[in-house]
This record gives sequence, structure tokens and C-alpha cells, in this order.
Amino acid sequence: MLGTGMAAVPPALGGCFLAGGDGGGGSGEGGGSAPIRFAFAPEAIWDYMTRQGTISKWEQDTGLKIETSTTWDEFTFFAGGHGDIVSTATYELPLLEKQTRIKTVTFGKYNLLRITPVTRADKPYQTLADIPKGSKIAVPSAVASTLLWGMFAKELHGLDFRVGQGDYDLVVEDHFVMGEHVDRGEVEAALVIPEAAIGLLRQGRLKVMYEGRLPHEIYGPICGCTHLGVMGNLFTATQTWYDAHQDEAKSFLSLWEEGVKLWRADQAAIIKEFPQHFSVEADEDVAAMQDYLAKHDWFVDSVYMDQTWIDQEVRLYELMKRSGFMDRDAPTPRFEPITPA
Repeated sequence: MLGTGMAAVPPALGGCFLAGGDGGGGSGEGGGSAPIRFAFAPEAIWDYMTRQGTISKWEQDTGLKIETSTTWDEFTFFAGGHGDIVSTATYELPLLEKQTRIKTVTFGKYNLLRITPVTRADKPYQTLADIPKGSKIAVPSAVASTLLWGMFAKELHGLDFRVGQGDYDLVVEDHFVMGEHVDRGEVEAALVIPEAAIGLLRQGRLKVMYEGRLPHEIYGPICGCTHLGVMGNLFTATQTWYDAHQDEAKSFLSLWEEGVKLWRADQAAIIKEFPQHFSVEADEDVAAMQDYLAKHDWFVDSVYMDQTWIDQEVRLYELMKRSGFMDRDAPTPRFEPITPA
């Protein structure tokens, strides 16, 4: 989240940030290099890698050291000039650069955006266009993913979907209460992460609109492409840090690539071992979360980006400009592919 919403990051949406002191991260095998200070929101794969010894082995192999702390407010570190790498969404990058005046380089990807509209199962709504104008719809922020769904609403349905104006009464709520508001009929729909409503979805009280499609599946027809993207979490560094620490950036990605491989191999075990990261407690909800992920996994197949993927992802900015959700003269943030070590 950016601006006034910077500190209001719900648990499963939090990104991560690396700080390497005045000069950034360490320099690899040499001694005396500054440790990489890694501040992040609770993260299941990171916890699993810690428990499995993956991170300690990576530190031994690379000569790098990571010092961690947990925070919901990674962006404040970045905006204050203390952070070197932050995890953010594609659609937030232009606003991040504008507000912080910090040039960035995005060099890896991690999570697809998974925020989608949900409504009560007994409602006939399949898309936003089916909801009567003037209805209340809950959204997580005036910016963030609401900007993206505003673009979708404009491009697909010719609707004005904005907080404080437009065709609907958009009310800002926390992800983890939205499902209850929808269930009680206090709002007609809500933009929500699936794990925040998994119990009500499992019980058949709520349904995911747009036939259950994730944002990248909605983006494809709009951009005329098949693209596994529209990211909720990218790995983005300050330009100053990245240009001086490309070896460290490559090592950082190699660690997260191993994490993604562990997720593919041990997904059920990770969810059961760290259910708090998926907002599930009951065994039935754990099973429902596994079933949902089997159909709609939001973790990338690989953290590495190639130029074809980048070209399709940054087309999102053209669409946001065309729809009025991004300044027409805003520069396209810098993306750099990294070749795996």
C-alpha cells in the first residue's frame, strides 16, 4: 500500500524489504561485508525455509548474511531511504516512485495478484456490471488493487470505479472483515483476497465473481495476450542499490527460487505447518485452501523474468494511462531480467 494506506497491509499481502546499511548489501565471499537486513511481513515460505535450514545453507554457500525483522510497514523504510529492496505490486510502482522520488529497478517476481470481487452465493452477479449502480462495494484502499479493478471496470464495462466518486459507493474496509460484510448484506460485493473469505467460500455462502478467474486471467483478453502476470509482489530495488549490487540481487533471487520449488513440492505441508499465514484454522478450511490453490495458485512458477514477460507486464501501464488510472506522462519503471546463476 502507498500513501495513507502504507501501513495498512493485511497479513497475506505484505511485501518485503532489504536494507544493507549505507552501502547496501554484502559483497559475497569477501569478509567484513555488511549483512543484508531483511524486514518483511509474515511469510510462510520464508518460515518454511528457515525451519528446513535452506536459508542457513544459502548463507554458507554465498558468504552473505541476512538479518531479519518482521514489520507490516515495509514501505516506510523504503520511502525513508533506509531500504534497498521492497516487495510491491506492478500497478503501485509508478506511485511509489512518484511519492518517494526514488528511481527503482524491478528484477524478480513472486506473487500474482489474487484480489478478486466476491459476492453472496445467492446473488446473480457475475461481473461488476451486474451490480446495480450506487450499490456499496468494499475495497481495501482508495489506491492499490482498487486502481487495477478500476481499470478493469473501465475497459470491460465502461464503468467509473473509484473511491469517493463514480458509479458505486466504494467503502474502504480491511480484507479480513469484508467477507462478513458481504455475507450480512451490508455491501453487495467486495475486493478480497481468497484466504480472507475461505471459510465462507467453503460453506457456499460466498462466491468469487468473474467465474473465479484471477486478475491475470481477466487482464489477458484486455491486453490481447496470454500472460502469467499482473503481480501483487515483485522484488524491486532502489536503482542505486541494484546497479552496485547485481551479484547480491542474483543471489537473493536464487534463494527465493529455491523457496518456490519448496512450495511446489511441499505446498500441503507448508499450509498445514503455517496455517496462520493463510488465515485458516479449522481442518476443513485448510483443505479448502489447498483445493483453491490447486486451481488458482498465486505463487509464480519462477521468480526470474525474461524480456517477453516484462514487455507484457508493463503493457499494464498503457492500459492504466488510457483508463485514467495513471498519469499519462508518468515514466515506465525500470525492469531488468536476471539470468539464473
